[in-house]
Amino acid sequence: MSDIEHDHSHAKDNSLDRLLFFSDGVFAIAITLLSIELHTPHDWDGTAASLWSQGWPGFAAYALSFLVIGIFWTSHRRMFTQIRRFTTGVFLLNLLLLGLIALMPYMTNLLYIDGPRGEAFLIYLGMVSIVGLVQGAMLAWAVFVNRAVDPAVHVFRRITAILSAGLLPGLISAGSMLMFGVVGGGVDLWLPSAFFVVAAVILITRGWAEKRYR
Repeated sequence: MSDIEHDHSHAKDNSLDRLLFFSDGVFAIAITLLSIELHTPHDWDGTAASLWSQGWPGFAAYALSFLVIGIFWTSHRRMFTQIRRFTTGVFLLNLLLLGLIALMPYMTNLLYIDGPRGEAFLIYLGMVSIVGLVQGAMLAWAVFVNRAVDPAVHVFRRITAILSAGLLPGLISAGSMLMFGVVGGGVDLWLPSAFFVVAAVILITRGWAEKRYR
């Protein structure tokens, strides 16, 4: 009995791996559910031109949300290459993040109904911003509270990584969403351009930090 207990006490803790597998599953399901609310227009005459002219807001909303979830998944994957161990704080914030990601198909349905104008657009934009902030908070918690990242990493690299995780996905997603509004005629071009410029500055700064503080 003592040998079994000894073996279990030295078994590798795979909690972080299981957390990642679960997270990947939620991202995959959310991105798959985006297409469920895409329906053929009621008065479609069977031509490709008519399908596009009547259905383009739905296709655009689907493509936008696919991009948004893909960006957040990519950022999430990059974050967990830095996080070395499972902690309760990271688990709870990650669970909150996944809960918000799971709402993305519902939020996309609002765009299917209302298009790039109206309050639905602002609700969607707010959701994307909240997801980004939660993701950044998760990495900040792992870095400064739980000390769950490699201590040899320079503090400036940690800060730029947190900014990238928290702001970059939201900025790129919001810029893409606002481009959706530009196409729909409800948003000026300068607004999404400003989001993309800020995102580029953060991305360049992080790249410089990774090269400067290896």
